[in-house]
Amino acid sequence: MRAQLGRIIGLQVTISVVIALACLVFYGANAAVSAFLGGAIGFVSSFAYAWRIARAPTRSTGDTDEVDPKALMRAHFVGEVQKLALTVILFAAVLILYKGVATLPLLLTFIATLVVYWVALLFVF
Repeated sequence: MRAQLGRIIGLQVTISVVIALACLVFYGANAAVSAFLGGAIGFVSSFAYAWRIARAPTRSTGDTDEVDPKALMRAHFVGEVQKLALTVILFAAVLILYKGVATLPLLLTFIATLVVYWVALLFVF
């Protein structure tokens, strides 16, 4: 499961870099930085969620370790709450600290990372 989550986050990073490079070529450095920051919000919050899920407690059943379903559900819930809170905090930080932010590239790249996340989940799991 950890490798699958790593691939999804890797795809999010890749799409963020590709969009930022396209923005750099067509719209300039400010749009590129804004686009990458939007992507970073997406993949950093996804990483926080994946980290929480990967730390779900396991129980030993003979020669294998299984994740306790209740603990996994709890980890999923806590991970989603943390992901949402981190997303809000990171958006606020970017909008407050980066005065020249280009909002359209920021939002579109963030949305692209969400699309990558959900589409990749369809194929990975």
